[in-house]
Amino acid sequence: MKHTLLLLILLANACLKSIAQPVIKVQKTIGGSFFDDLRSMYLTKDGGLIVGGSSESDSSGDKTEDNTGIIDYWLVKLNKKGKIQWDKTIGGSYDDQLSCIQQTSDGGYILGGSSESNRSGQKSENSKGSYDYWVVKLDRSGNIEWDKTIGGSDYDALACLEQTCDGGYILGGQSFSNKSGDKTGNSRGADDYWVVKLDKHGKVQWDKTIGGSDFDVLYSLQQTNDSGYILGGSSTSNISGEKTENSRGDYDYWIVKLDKHGRIQWDKTIGGSDFDVLHAIQQTSDGGYILGGTSSSGISGEKTESNRGLYHSDYWIVKLSSEAQIQWDKTIGGVDDDFLYSLQQTSDKGYILGGYSYSNTSGEKTENSKGEDDYWVVKINKYGKVEWDKTIGGNHFERLSSIKEIQKNWYMLGGSSSSDISGDKTENPRGGPYDQDYWVVVLQYKKPQNITSRISNDLQKSLSENKSGLLVFPNPVKDVLHVQTGVKTTVQLTDQSGRILITQNVSGSGFLNVSHLPVGLYYLKNTITGETQKIIIVR
Repeated sequence: MKHTLLLLILLANACLKSIAQPVIKVQKTIGGSFFDDLRSMYLTKDGGLIVGGSSESDSSGDKTEDNTGIIDYWLVKLNKKGKIQWDKTIGGSYDDQLSCIQQTSDGGYILGGSSESNRSGQKSENSKGSYDYWVVKLDRSGNIEWDKTIGGSDYDALACLEQTCDGGYILGGQSFSNKSGDKTGNSRGADDYWVVKLDKHGKVQWDKTIGGSDFDVLYSLQQTNDSGYILGGSSTSNISGEKTENSRGDYDYWIVKLDKHGRIQWDKTIGGSDFDVLHAIQQTSDGGYILGGTSSSGISGEKTESNRGLYHSDYWIVKLSSEAQIQWDKTIGGVDDDFLYSLQQTSDKGYILGGYSYSNTSGEKTENSKGEDDYWVVKINKYGKVEWDKTIGGNHFERLSSIKEIQKNWYMLGGSSSSDISGDKTENPRGGPYDQDYWVVVLQYKKPQNITSRISNDLQKSLSENKSGLLVFPNPVKDVLHVQTGVKTTVQLTDQSGRILITQNVSGSGFLNVSHLPVGLYYLKNTITGETQKIIIVR
């Protein structure tokens, strides 16, 4: 009877694990003979995908056009079956690096990045100083409709853009320029947030310089449901300029809310005693905001949990209310460095997180590294609790820059890879060793059924026949241990020294919360029959 129970438990656990593991459904390597770095992707209205980044490759591999300069924008449009429909190389004679892409309401595309090129190639205007914002509007076939160079006399780097509800565009990034060119305000110190509003033809309507006396770098923005804007980035500034709170340590998360005219409504500094860099911000369905980035801070400032590896970075997620009050924060990582670059609220009100990780199994990371750094995807619920995670990579470097929910439990991952066929990677790079390509992955998660509903009739029968049966699952366990005894009894959980940690009455079945206990070996005893089971707690 004991052998039958053990076999059924093992089968139930094996089935649960196989169902709970996310699986790669589709992947595609796209590149030329040199360095290609994917930075942005967008799910298109026809069920396909457009991906964009920067390329040093001439015509080779999947790239059909030569570069104009050192590095150019490179766009690739895929249909719903993942087949390349067209690609476009767009650039001037020097360095042009794309940061973001979005499909527009007319079915075309808006591209944003930074350029140091003068008029040449596809660039119709000279540089205003050093690097400038460079915005390009395409039609649905990838043909250029217009382009705009926007900048001051010094360094201006665009990080993000979005089409606005009036058909225009909002641009965000960092600027070192004083008043000059298109910039109407002086630098507050070093780099500042620089926000520019364009009409639908690319004409500047207004711009805002927002910063303190030190470094302020904007990485993410979104138009909010009140037609204003939420800005997210990082700052080393104390109270000065537009910054109303002092730095917590080194870089902190810095969030700024604007109205539709670009006027500041509020700002919020959030951080710990070390290095905290925000890369993604989104308004949530409850009117609040979800913030995601990377932190090496321990418990300090607004950070409520220690980092997982000494002096190493972890994912750090912060949930704000609509009034910018912190509702919760979560540190998620392994013992090495983990960098979050993308997040999205999902259809179940939870969140999907994407970035890359150097960590082996440790902390919240349940799988070892496949090579150097790998894509690391983490799904959390609406309260920030980890539901599952997945490490995806090959034998070299993979860096995920964008993640999107396609539909419930299906996710699109976009980034870059230098790996050969190895690990999860099924295609070799298009160029030489360590030359990066675009790498797109479709991931599916099959939600496990309730474990109680998976206990077979044979198992239930075995329990009823064996009144002294003690069944536990899952084992190893992370959070909640399910206990089946068949009869009313009391169970006790002890550590290896025999110290009683939990005593609980069980009326045939019950649950033990072991989430607060350290990783290790424990013993669960049926106090009526004396039967004991070994319990392994993992994280």
